[in-house]
Amino acid sequence: MDREAILDILNELLGLEQESSPDRLTESTMFISRLAVEEAATVQEMVQASREHSAWLSDLIVKLEGIPGPRVVFTASADLHFQELSHVLPRLMREHQALIRKYEFAAGRVTAEPLASELVERILRRHRQSLEVLRSLNGQAAPAR
Repeated sequence: MDREAILDILNELLGLEQESSPDRLTESTMFISRLAVEEAATVQEMVQASREHSAWLSDLIVKLEGIPGPRVVFTASADLHFQELSHVLPRLMREHQALIRKYEFAAGRVTAEPLASELVERILRRHRQSLEVLRSLNGQAAPAR
């Protein structure tokens, strides 16, 4: 796969990170204030991880002599405001599952660029861990692998 195709994949992942719901959770302060301290800290960690992923992807795109795509504003997540955690968790879990599938697909496509391959795998691992945390908050056991 050529460098341009790898850059396109990295930019696609960057857009996915930017439009993910965890980043919107910090805008819904009433939602956050209703959580228990531990749950609020968990949500904040997910938000920070999403921002780190975006920064890592942007840095790698620049390092590979590409241009990171513009910031994505995902307005469909505006309904997160004033929601109880029990209503938001299933949505976050579905989004994480979809994001994991996209990262898994991307991981198989960027193997020609070691830096991209390593970063995609690292972010993929973090998303899998986040999904397990969401499942535990939702009281669901992780499925057997």
